[in-house]
Amino acid sequence: MFELNEEQRIIQKSVHEFAKKELAPKASFWDSREEFPWELVKKMAEIGLTGLRLPKDYGGVETDLITTGIALEEVARYDHNCAIILCGSNITGRVLLYGSEKLKWKYLPDIAKGRCILAFAAMESEAGSDIRAIKTKAKRVKDKYLVNGEKSMITFAEIAQGYIVLVKTDEKRREGISCILIEANRQGIDIQQLKGFGWRATRWGNIAFSDVRVPAENLIGEKNNALSMLTPTVQEQRALTGLIALGTARQALEEALDYARNRRVFGKPLGKFEGIQFKLVEDFTSLEAARLTCFQALHLIEKNAVEASTWAAMANLIGGEIAYKVVNDAMDVYGGLGYSRELPLERYLRDIKAVQIASATLKMEIGQGILGKEFLPYA
Repeated sequence: MFELNEEQRIIQKSVHEFAKKELAPKASFWDSREEFPWELVKKMAEIGLTGLRLPKDYGGVETDLITTGIALEEVARYDHNCAIILCGSNITGRVLLYGSEKLKWKYLPDIAKGRCILAFAAMESEAGSDIRAIKTKAKRVKDKYLVNGEKSMITFAEIAQGYIVLVKTDEKRREGISCILIEANRQGIDIQQLKGFGWRATRWGNIAFSDVRVPAENLIGEKNNALSMLTPTVQEQRALTGLIALGTARQALEEALDYARNRRVFGKPLGKFEGIQFKLVEDFTSLEAARLTCFQALHLIEKNAVEASTWAAMANLIGGEIAYKVVNDAMDVYGGLGYSRELPLERYLRDIKAVQIASATLKMEIGQGILGKEFLPYA
């Protein structure tokens, strides 16, 4: 049976208390202002959250995946956007570990200290689920790469100090994709801000690269080997994001349960009505099952298991789907009040919708895992 050890329980309680005290009071403010919460990022860095998965040599905590998931879930209960920021910081930091020592020392200590945010730029408008179809190119010219192309809906696009970009370095091969770091202050970069339904504090948008010159030493990992190199990191990101969605939903459910216990209708608590009680019971059961799926995925990723990719996709899919339903049902329990901005439920729903939309295409990867690669639509 899965259960937390004593150290993990202490971390869970500590992060929970921190998030409730420091993040919850400001979550609606940053969301409504659509501003990146640097103030909160620095506070999270002070207790090691921005460097959970980073090596101690670079200022990180170097914790395991399960513990990281526990921490991000607790943060997500009170500020979904901050949890996404933490996930992004740790994931881009992990990718940088494949880079040169120069790149690692330039960015990792600042990421761990909450002074730097990098954006992971992979998706394109015509290459969402089929990442091998990207068109952004990097052509080697002497000691530099010339980068041209566009990336779509990139989290942190507006505020990142640099972008970890997937580029085509061999147009003759679908697998000929490399990973390169492009500093945000280089000539030829244009950012188009996107006003989001949710994730408003993450400042996401589109990025266009026009003849951007990047030092060849900024290549991360081996040329034409990015997809294989990034597989474990992508798995981490998927499972953690699913757990973040469930963390937010868990808070919504607890608020709905408390309301059902105290709100009296026709002389008795709302929770005594079967229609409400059954809804809450089903949501509680689904939420716990989905959480276990996410933790199992993290466990398999840590073991480098063959089935880790399928479980990571499942965790992301079920996380988004169940979380959206749970928050939507919580709004129904509150009735008209749940639809108002007086409560955070509408913010929870907007933020989780991003995870639900992004995870929809993962059904194809799950299909690959249970049926075989030959069943992929684009194989």
